[in-house]
Formats: sequence, C-alpha cells, structure tokens
Amino acid sequence: MSQTAIAEDIRLRLAQSMPEVDPRRGVIARRMQERLQEFETPEDSGKAEITAMLLVEMLVNCASDLAAFGGVRNLEEVACKHRRLDMDGRHYSRFGLLLGPVLRDVLGVRLPPKTASAWCDAFWYIIRQMSPQEAVEPRYG
Repeated sequence: MSQTAIAEDIRLRLAQSMPEVDPRRGVIARRMQERLQEFETPEDSGKAEITAMLLVEMLVNCASDLAAFGGVRNLEEVACKHRRLDMDGRHYSRFGLLLGPVLRDVLGVRLPPKTASAWCDAFWYIIRQMSPQEAVEPRYG
C-alpha cells in the first residue's frame, strides 16, 4: 500500500457509498464513455470506451483499497498499461471533470454532493499515486 494516506472523511465517504457505486460500475463506465466521446479529438477517436472502462475499474478497485486501508497498492502496472494505450493527462483531466456529474446522474439522490466530491478527490489521489514524479494535476479541456 501507498505510504501517503487519504483523508479520513474521504475514506469514510468512499466506504459508505461503495455498496451503491460498485454494482453500478458498468453503468458508470457506459455513461462516462458517452460523455468522453463529446471531447474526442481526431487523434483520440475511438478511445472513449477503453478510457472509461479502464479508469472506472481503476477508480472503484482503488477506492475499495482506500476505504479499507486508507491507501492504494502499487500502481506501476496500471501506469504501464495506460502508457501503452497512450492514455495521459488529457484523458485523466476529462475523466476527472466528468466524474462528479456522471456519478450524480447514475446514482441520483443516493449520492450526496460531499460523497461525489470524495470520489473526485479519490480519483486525483489515485492519479497522483500512479504518477508521483510527474505531479499530474487536473487540466481542463
């Protein structure tokens, strides 16, 4: 597990919402794919499906670790897979930008605003853990 722990309130919100989010990961990925397609450029054409699927899987799996342990496992294998698929900061930024609205769309009132924010915070925490030397930060567009 990672040495840097996530804030306790975020960990608790992830744990409380996991029973709502985990069984809906397929629906979340499909909705995310639809939204990501709106941002595709010619060089990204056709990547929305794989980007949505991989990032939702990574997020839910790592959020489970965060909820249980407060940290994530080594993400080097995930980072290598992303590099092989040419996934980079622009894909993470688009996903991060859309995550809250997609979660609220899929889960509705079952997902309080602070919990949606906790999932977004968790996503960026995971990305930073995956690429600590690159200091990945949200980039909109």
